[in-house]
Amino acid sequence: MHSTNEKLNSIQSLRGLAAMLVVMFHFRTDLATDFPVANWLFAQGAIGVDLFFMISGFIVYYVTLNENNGMKSSKIFLIKRICRIFPPYFIATLFIAGNSWDKWSSTFRSFSFLPADITQAAPYFGYPRLFVGWSLNYEFVFYTICGFALLFRKHKYTVLTVFIVSFVALPRLVNDYGIPLSNINYGYHGYLALTTNGMMLEFVAGIFIGYIAVNMKLYPSMYAGWAVICLATTYFIYITLGFGNTPGNGNYDFAAASFFLLLSLSCYEYQYGINPPKLLTSIGTISFSIYLMHPHGLSLARKLISRHYHGSFTGVTTAILALIFTALFSMAFYKLFEIGLSNYLRRKLLNKLHKPVIAVS
Repeated sequence: MHSTNEKLNSIQSLRGLAAMLVVMFHFRTDLATDFPVANWLFAQGAIGVDLFFMISGFIVYYVTLNENNGMKSSKIFLIKRICRIFPPYFIATLFIAGNSWDKWSSTFRSFSFLPADITQAAPYFGYPRLFVGWSLNYEFVFYTICGFALLFRKHKYTVLTVFIVSFVALPRLVNDYGIPLSNINYGYHGYLALTTNGMMLEFVAGIFIGYIAVNMKLYPSMYAGWAVICLATTYFIYITLGFGNTPGNGNYDFAAASFFLLLSLSCYEYQYGINPPKLLTSIGTISFSIYLMHPHGLSLARKLISRHYHGSFTGVTTAILALIFTALFSMAFYKLFEIGLSNYLRRKLLNKLHKPVIAVS
């Protein structure tokens, strides 16, 4: 049995997988100019976001399992989450803040984690200044709900689940829509647009997976476990290559494939342990920095190639250069901001929270 202070190898490796899928999804158009097959290979790479959401739900269950101190647990959880997400995202966004009031206005709005434009298609609702930030809007809402749910101590997961499921299901019951939950745009404003979107159910699915992994033994043997992992992996690859019926963020194919892959690997690790490739777990460790930095890497690569290189295979050269920049930027960003600055702020705020109050007579 793992303690909640240990990192799960399966989760780290899946983070790495999710990050690389998203990266290649965004780099595919450059690759496809020389190798059109790349557009098919990576066209469904956005599934990495669905996998990230379920991992977030799993981690929330994993780290709050024994947090039953009400307000204190809520404050600690929110401080840790805020320090992990806010500083890196704000700094990564400031890199492209722009040189006009309209661009700076878009930048400041991005910092609020509000949907950019609720008239746009769900679940994205337009894109913030750093376009990958649309998914962080959902993360912010989810963590806020988690902080509220922790006030209910041992009933926290019940409250969290009922809250999210109710907000997603009730508008659907009132309005007659025949499209997937994640694609429905009710026209609600602000955070309500996010809270009522079907993407929120993926966080709940991750919590459910966490409960199963920690409390149940699904596999009668290691061989049975590996058989299930192989089946789940095959299904995930099948969907990622575009053979499903309903691809897209929050839709059944992406959600189901992510669910079974995360469930199979996490349950196996809890029973028997697992040692995935170190490269994948290393990528997983800096996956958040990769997620934030790869748009910058791609942008710089495109600018350099367009200005200084006009030979053959410009698309492949751009993609390779973008990968190199992404790796370099991500490692530096991880050290300086995701770990350095975030941990510094976390220590300061947590120390302040735990500082004893001296009574004044």
